[in-house]
Amino acid sequence: MEPTRDPGVPLALDDDWRQFGDALQHVLGLIARAREHAEERPVLTSEEWLREQAVHPGPLPEGATQLEAALREVEVRITAGCCNFAHPRYFGYVSPRPLLQPLLGDLLGSGLNQVPGAWRGGAGATVIEAETLAWLADFVGYPRGVGSLPGGIFVSGGTLANASALKLARDMVLGRHVQTRGLTGLGVQPAFYMSREGHFSIWRGLDLLGLGRESVRLIEVDRDGRMDPEALQQRIRQDVAQGFKPVCLVGMAGTTPTGAVDPLDALAAIAREHQMWFHVDGASGGALGLHPGCAGLFKGLEQADSLTVDPCKWMFQHFGLGALLVRNGAELYKSFTATGHYWEELGELDLFQMSPYGTRQWRSLGLWLTLKHLGRGGLQALQSRLLEATRHLATRVREDSRLELLMEPTLPICCFRLRGPTPEASNALNTAAQRAVTEEGHSYITLMDWRGELYLRVAISNYVTEPRHVDEMLAAVLRHAGPRSGVDRP
Repeated sequence: MEPTRDPGVPLALDDDWRQFGDALQHVLGLIARAREHAEERPVLTSEEWLREQAVHPGPLPEGATQLEAALREVEVRITAGCCNFAHPRYFGYVSPRPLLQPLLGDLLGSGLNQVPGAWRGGAGATVIEAETLAWLADFVGYPRGVGSLPGGIFVSGGTLANASALKLARDMVLGRHVQTRGLTGLGVQPAFYMSREGHFSIWRGLDLLGLGRESVRLIEVDRDGRMDPEALQQRIRQDVAQGFKPVCLVGMAGTTPTGAVDPLDALAAIAREHQMWFHVDGASGGALGLHPGCAGLFKGLEQADSLTVDPCKWMFQHFGLGALLVRNGAELYKSFTATGHYWEELGELDLFQMSPYGTRQWRSLGLWLTLKHLGRGGLQALQSRLLEATRHLATRVREDSRLELLMEPTLPICCFRLRGPTPEASNALNTAAQRAVTEEGHSYITLMDWRGELYLRVAISNYVTEPRHVDEMLAAVLRHAGPRSGVDRP
């Protein structure tokens, strides 16, 4: 039976550059309007009919559809349900307005379909990716990898970067026999350590590796959200006395809730003392490692055995790009190398031998274009805007008796709350204000639970955000709180 198709739609036997050019102009127009007029659109939309479509997807088209018609359908859906990351009052999580250089990189990388994981799949792409890894290390203040292999890998994001680091720690500390025989007969019970403010990706990574989520020890933090080194030492000694094997210490170079940076220098010394792998999760802050406005904050980062960095956060790249940096690329090669009888080994630089991927998209080209075009100074200037707006917000909160600051912000994350007469009233007040401000599409802010008390969390990740946008968000929060907010300061 011949397949069904609309006779008015040509078969895709050859590239139709006229049709593609028209479609590309349509897409570029959509992107330009969304970015240039971001403030004219709600910061968040989610129409009810989308829920039904998510549960009951439509049937697979049997015949062809005009490309322009398909694009119009996409536009309808993303207009009905869109998180407007380009909006200067988007303050949720750490999700940036991406620069335009990554857009060019994605288009070129996808259009040429080069594979940076294999020399024979794209030698030029491989060279550019290796250079990008070196530049990224330079930018954040981490040593370039030694030896002939690149000092790291690019992955899809911080979650996979952390999982890869945990595998590397497992193999380097417990022995490479784990790669072949698995956990059977290991003889020891591994233990991993991070602060209670650490990221869920560590649990997920240990789950994937078969090491179990209960192998994570959550260490208490101080009033600024930083891991307590003495509490860490006590827990390690307790574990060793009970027969556990300390494998990896995870330090946070920027926690997701508050942006706190652990005392990395002290943690590095503890890791060395107990012969543990020292991994630093810098997904939410490492990009600011050498920013002048954060001087001294990241001391000790350069001592890490491995470091996660998410360029898709405060380096303004698209989602889907994370990095794991290491001191020696040969360790990644030993941990991940595998091949098949169909692959002829020629001694070339094949990056797929250093990561969990085989074939993958060339996502790092946009970061290379960004660093090449803007340089360190240009990118840090954009980051300075975020820090300026964050400090402006903290000042406004301190000056208003109706508001309370959780802690002084060090990264572009600020947590504060509306003050209520009781803790319960304060929690209800902040919940109501957050929902009202976000649901009306004015600003996107989130809630953060700090030891049972709810705070409004503002993460500034848009390089066009100005202090006036912060003021507008704060005014909206206070407007929705109404006369219920504010008590005398103790």
